[in-house]
Amino acid sequence: MNQTNRNALLYAFIVSIGGFIFGLDIMLISGTFQYTTVEFGLTAIEKGNIAAAPNYGALLALLVAGYFCDKLGRKKTLMIIAALYIISALGSAFAPSYFALFMARLVGGLAFTSLSLASMYIGEIAPAHMRGKLVGLNQLNIVFGILAATILNYFLVEWIAADLEWTAAIGLNEGNVWRWMLGVEILPAVIWFGLLMLIPESPRWLMLNHSAAKSRSVIEKLVPANRVEAEFAQITDSLKNTEHTLSYGEQLKVLFSKNMRMALLIGVFMAMIQALSGMNAVLAFMPMIFQQVGGGDSAFLQSIWVSLIGTFFTILALVLIDKLGRRKILLGGLVVCASSMAIVTYGFFNASYVIDADTLIALGSTIDSSALTSIVGVEYYSDISFKEAVVGSIGLNNFALIESELLLAATSMNSSLVLFGIIVFVCSYNFSLGPILWILFSEIFPTKVRAVAITSCALVATIFGGIIVPTLFPWQLENLGAAATFLAYASFCVVGLLVMAKITPETKGKTIEEIEELIGGHDKGEASDGFAPKEQGSKLNATNT
Repeated sequence: MNQTNRNALLYAFIVSIGGFIFGLDIMLISGTFQYTTVEFGLTAIEKGNIAAAPNYGALLALLVAGYFCDKLGRKKTLMIIAALYIISALGSAFAPSYFALFMARLVGGLAFTSLSLASMYIGEIAPAHMRGKLVGLNQLNIVFGILAATILNYFLVEWIAADLEWTAAIGLNEGNVWRWMLGVEILPAVIWFGLLMLIPESPRWLMLNHSAAKSRSVIEKLVPANRVEAEFAQITDSLKNTEHTLSYGEQLKVLFSKNMRMALLIGVFMAMIQALSGMNAVLAFMPMIFQQVGGGDSAFLQSIWVSLIGTFFTILALVLIDKLGRRKILLGGLVVCASSMAIVTYGFFNASYVIDADTLIALGSTIDSSALTSIVGVEYYSDISFKEAVVGSIGLNNFALIESELLLAATSMNSSLVLFGIIVFVCSYNFSLGPILWILFSEIFPTKVRAVAITSCALVATIFGGIIVPTLFPWQLENLGAAATFLAYASFCVVGLLVMAKITPETKGKTIEEIEELIGGHDKGEASDGFAPKEQGSKLNATNT
């Protein structure tokens, strides 16, 4: 690897560390619910709100992220984001109430825009032949963060169960273990803030701000000497009719123009389908799902194995993304995601639940289980009716205390089938929908509207994947049941497959400017309907086969 490629890899890796912190954040919280539910008396909706809180912040931040990217630059905006992660982690670890925890995590959500800004920045500095891999580093670091969080959660729980001397010495106990889970995010956030000082500003942003000399100096670090002039000329030509003084409204007008219509459709629909596949719910509540399956104390360990396998498939995706192309990986991934969610649905559909006398005795050490006597031996064929019967007998607070142990003892189902379905889903998502979303965001929009376009599509992803899906997931499990919930996710994957097969082109190996021509049709006769003209349209169709 030559020096320019090493530079591009280094800058992309530093920026993508934000993805690692994002992964930590969404997975660390999953280990806290069994503790915060008891400490704060959380309802199902409140648990959903805690999981989704960062995305309310992201929703607010994405409304102005494009503005700050254009005015301050990509680098300074990323540094502000890193500082917000630090503030959020501190506030979460010391939160005295449900509302304080919600607000601290909401502040962290302001930093979730790191995902869209990272794909924007990396897409602008990456050589065309490396762009898929480098933008994919964002997703790789997300799954590394998820893996690290599952391991940390597991060991923290194991350490307090072992009642070790050193845990007592540092004040780590069952009452505050969830605070340690959320507090570990502080260190990587501080490190990321420092490393961001080392990256250069985006050459395309510099050119957009009439800093041609600075832009050329950055390009010289990113491409071989014999290609600097051509790269510089291509960026100059692409931006020659664009003024940085375009207002946000004017940029939106360009984004919704006929030439941008297809790119916007691809970006928005891809954001919706990635979210509605259900991955954010699976991640935020993975231990809860495994408790539902009957995993009990092994739920954290099972989460580690799922995260490990998912990490491997993300690495595999980065190896193959610039060889197989985006389209094949995306469509194949949707097929497998739909199939795996159908498997999970089948597993829950055939489950049954019954409390026997031995279980009643075991539960007696935690609560007064005599109230459950009336339903001992009664077999339930849906998780909803079973939980309703238990809660009706002992109350919601007592149910929260014994939920894991009770489900482990009372559930009769093909748990291996459900675990297999979840593993296959996570692997497929990490190989396809996860990295492809941010790669497409980085490729399909031209520089002149990139800030507003990527943040707008990320806004859609946040609304659906960050707020709607994780907020409603506990409510769905409680009111619709696991089978209906996972069936809905499978159905959305099928819809995504049908639509994306129709509209998604192949973009591998093309520069941002070439992709603009491919999707927008900026050649001599622009198409009146917003799609590529006939010559360009034939090229687009050819890449779809």
